Amino acid sequence: MKKLIDYKIELVYTVLIVALTIYFAYSTHVPNPNYLMSGFLGGLLIVTWFIRAFALYSGRKISQYSEVIQRISIKERFFAYLILPMMLYISLLLYVYFNTSFVMDVVLTVISGLLLFILFLNVKSSFSKVYTIARQTRAVFDFICISSFYLLISVIIRLGTSIWLSILIIAVVSLILFWSDIKVHRKESMTAFLISIVSCLFVAMISGGFFNTNIFVVPAVGTLAFYLVLSIWNIRFAGKTKFVDYLLPFLYSILALILILKI
Repeated sequence: MKKLIDYKIELVYTVLIVALTIYFAYSTHVPNPNYLMSGFLGGLLIVTWFIRAFALYSGRKISQYSEVIQRISIKERFFAYLILPMMLYISLLLYVYFNTSFVMDVVLTVISGLLLFILFLNVKSSFSKVYTIARQTRAVFDFICISSFYLLISVIIRLGTSIWLSILIIAVVSLILFWSDIKVHRKESMTAFLISIVSCLFVAMISGGFFNTNIFVVPAVGTLAFYLVLSIWNIRFAGKTKFVDYLLPFLYSILALILILKI
């Protein structure tokens, strides 16, 4: 019964966030000058959930015979558990603000809400892992990084800035998200930072190569390049060494690229 109640609490948070975001989207189309308040309240709910979850679930007894509570370091989990969800939410708000289709706003808001709900449940479960982040929770973070990148690159394209400035912004955004993945896996090093720079340049150049197409192709192709890099990293982080393991993401990306360019 306790798990059911806990799940209901996460569901309530998610429904409120989705409702506020849909109101934000509706207000930008009307327009309503109070739209910023609804976006602020949605972000505040995410922060509130994090504080509540950390206070309730981040500690456990070191043994059944001791009353000493062992707590997870908030410093080590702060970026993954709060900053990444906030990046997703801010990316969603920016996309909704610049998008012209209210129906698309609602669809993306519901999908993002589902991602947040899954994240809430996985983070709560992951609090039982004092020294590591659960593997399934890392997978959710990957989806959040990919979704955030897609939303942000879509906003960049809609801003109508010069191609070189757009490529620079895309490179910076991808670098931040790549480094966030490094932090989630706790692989921080100078080598990892250099690889992140090379990876973000790769994503930026691939995206820039399709700037002569429409506003839907560029985000799709850029996100595909971002996904490819992230997939290869995760295979490496998992310790897999077989060639076929690294080949599959390339095949998936090629097939997806063919479908994107035919649409």
